[in-house]
Amino acid sequence: MSEASNKQMKLIKRLSDELVECILSFLPVQSTLQHRVLSKRYRDTWKLSRDLDFSGIFSVRRSQSEAVRIIEDVFNQHQGPEIDRFVLSLDHTGVEDKILSWVDTCLRKNIKELVLDFSSSKKVMEIPLNFSSSETLTVLKLQWCRFEIPNNLPKGLRLLKTLSLMRTEVTNEMIDSIFNNCIHLESLELVKCQMSGNGILTIYAHDHKKFKSLVVSCMPNLLSIFLDAPTLECYKYDGYAKTINVLKVNALEEAEFHYSRSKRRHSSDTVVDSMLACSAVHALTTTNILLEAITYRYLKGKLEKPLFKFENLREFKIFFKAPTFCTLFDIAEFLKECPKLEQFIIDIQNFTFEPQMYFWEIHHKAQIQNTSNNNYLLKCLTDVKIIGYKGHWHELDIVEFFVKNAPSLKRLELQMPKNAKNDAHTPDVARIKLIKTIFSGVKVTEV
Repeated sequence: MSEASNKQMKLIKRLSDELVECILSFLPVQSTLQHRVLSKRYRDTWKLSRDLDFSGIFSVRRSQSEAVRIIEDVFNQHQGPEIDRFVLSLDHTGVEDKILSWVDTCLRKNIKELVLDFSSSKKVMEIPLNFSSSETLTVLKLQWCRFEIPNNLPKGLRLLKTLSLMRTEVTNEMIDSIFNNCIHLESLELVKCQMSGNGILTIYAHDHKKFKSLVVSCMPNLLSIFLDAPTLECYKYDGYAKTINVLKVNALEEAEFHYSRSKRRHSSDTVVDSMLACSAVHALTTTNILLEAITYRYLKGKLEKPLFKFENLREFKIFFKAPTFCTLFDIAEFLKECPKLEQFIIDIQNFTFEPQMYFWEIHHKAQIQNTSNNNYLLKCLTDVKIIGYKGHWHELDIVEFFVKNAPSLKRLELQMPKNAKNDAHTPDVARIKLIKTIFSGVKVTEV
């Protein structure tokens, strides 16, 4: 050992056993179990562990039965007065009673964070867990696990700040109970949940002062979302574009709409209305379905487009997914309504523009490439990134547009996938050279 290490060891030896045991009790239990043979002095510190993180304990090298035996031994011999965290990821089949016993032990010992992941099972764990007596739980994440919460609990879940539910049946009565009881709730996630009843999700958080984040993802039978949350800052929706989003979100700063297509045709007005409710956000992530909804189209015999303005938008990211008629024209038409935009990212990893785009060539190309046209000037834009760049001629149209219309541009990165060389086009050396004479900071990277 070095001299410095010797000094550190002497300092550690001066600490009392009680203090060292207290410090070690905050380490993850799997770490203390692995290293208990290194010191006779602290071989039993795992029995006091506050962090019972068993994620990854069931692996190729360890069977489920062996993992269950280890967890059971830990709970049977646990001597600590409190458990701060319990993370469990395994197949619940045949061990439901043990899981209920472990959770009950955690609740008795003032658990703060509980994460149960049963996604490796073939079905949802139907035995409901009772959280009505928990006065300390702040983080609750359940995957493939039934969740029930009675209304007007006297004590339970009052301190809950984060709730994440996956593959759980959701009712509006449950949502009402959550917001009635969890008065300190800051974040709610509903992922792949089954919406019972009429398919309408109603979240009324008008009186909640701390509710900041909501995620609604992959709920296929969801028809409408009615959201009243004046303090919400971040809203993420991943699902069909046909779902109606009725939003009252005055404080919203970040929004994500990962739209996908359903077999039933959706109305563009549905998408437009959702966007208008989020027009004050600072950061927006979406797909080309948004561009399709707000582009020019014939209404009552006239070529028009919806009126919108993103006055505060600074970061914009868009994913392109086939099929779509969108081109640089649709991108430019959107960006010109974002006067404060600083960062733009387009992800085309799973998308390729058509070899021939006649509508672009005939109607839009001249308008976009007209150097005397200042309608598309992006004065505040500093960073541009194209993810999935393959050297397609229209991708170069996009690059050229930004180097010509963003006078404050500092970085322009083209990320080319390493495994997409077969899809890459022959580089247009002359055009790339021309672009670099306008802006020398173009950077091509392989990712």
